[in-house]
Amino acid sequence: MIFKTSIKSIIIILLISTFITAQNEQSVVEKHGLIKTAGNLIVDQKGKPVVLRGMSLFWSQWMPQYYNEDCVKWLRDDWKCTVVRAAMAVESGGYLTNPAAEKAKIKKVIDACIALGIYVIVDWHDHNAHKHLLPAITFFQEIASEYGTYPNIIYEIYNEPEQVSWPAVVKPYADSVVKYIREIDPDNLIIVGTPNWSQYVDLAANDPIKQNNIAYSLHFYSSTHKQWLRDRAKTAMARGAALFVTEFGTSEATGTGYLDSLETETWLKFLEDNKISWCNWSITDKNETSASLKPGASGKGGWPLSSLTKSGLMIRDKIIKGNTITVDVAKEQLPNQFELYQNYPNPFNPVTTIRYSIPGTVETSYPDKSGQVMTSLRIYDLLGQEISLLVNEYKAPGVYEVQFNASNLTSGVYLYKLQFTSLVQTKIMVLLK
Repeated sequence: MIFKTSIKSIIIILLISTFITAQNEQSVVEKHGLIKTAGNLIVDQKGKPVVLRGMSLFWSQWMPQYYNEDCVKWLRDDWKCTVVRAAMAVESGGYLTNPAAEKAKIKKVIDACIALGIYVIVDWHDHNAHKHLLPAITFFQEIASEYGTYPNIIYEIYNEPEQVSWPAVVKPYADSVVKYIREIDPDNLIIVGTPNWSQYVDLAANDPIKQNNIAYSLHFYSSTHKQWLRDRAKTAMARGAALFVTEFGTSEATGTGYLDSLETETWLKFLEDNKISWCNWSITDKNETSASLKPGASGKGGWPLSSLTKSGLMIRDKIIKGNTITVDVAKEQLPNQFELYQNYPNPFNPVTTIRYSIPGTVETSYPDKSGQVMTSLRIYDLLGQEISLLVNEYKAPGVYEVQFNASNLTSGVYLYKLQFTSLVQTKIMVLLK
């Protein structure tokens, strides 16, 4: 019986099991490998369309506290990000002023993403990159020389050109930078910004960069950019351009103002329907609408839900569902089995997330509840004493998650048990303080 086993033995067994599972689990980069364009799609090493979903970090010179492995690991493990964008500031005290310091921040994120098996966008975060051609070439040559053999790397060579000409300004810049990257790294995806803050993707599609594996960045802010920009994106795709939304916000274009959740839903459905990868702006605790974190949130991840803004809560949920749950939108497919998933992260301190699924075909003795089933999720110690009741209500078929905060508990092994109708599943988790 598990209750007769020593806590120390269980911790050792579970840690070994967790390590073996982690070793055997395929990372997203191992699964997809080198991604590349195929017509207007981005596909993986097997030629299958791939959609990456993740977060962009904020300007590196203003929010350096999030440029570290702990933060990236939390985004992978808790938010389920498959891509992280490192937005290296160029002007305003960025790379042009402190090249060594800014490169060091970016390399920390690159190294973390490679170690954790996710993709990383190396972003030249500049509104005037065409005025900084030689520094950009120098930077990307260095990145390509050091990291070009890793399939994790995605180059974004011009964040947001402003109101400048595509054929006279942006394209000549891009042609030069791409040329120097390709001399070192002939394979990894390169994303090119487009005029008017990366909205005129149709102009780029009409006069594309003549190199392999090129996508174009599409940026939007839900409260400002609506159907007219989606129509522009459709035009670009119809002309054969592959798009990557390397930055979008749930707010107005200023990053502040109204959070338009309905328009965000419309945009995300558009991206899913067209198999377009995306990163949300941004991981920052700045007091603005598009920020994912509330002021004072830790620079190393570990954020409880109470530290997330309305935007952060919404986007985290979309990333988790998009990257961990296969959904047939046309058929509105529901889970086909009752399952309690392993909590993540595990071991944890002090917050962890527990996910569970209730199948779509459930025989229930509660007809007055329209097919919903009485569901309970409880936490126990190793003596069998109930510690916490997390869920105790009628639930419809679907996939759910709940956070467990163990800040008032001591380190040790705990059990969590899910029950609905006559079905029960129990798993073990470890709190390490």
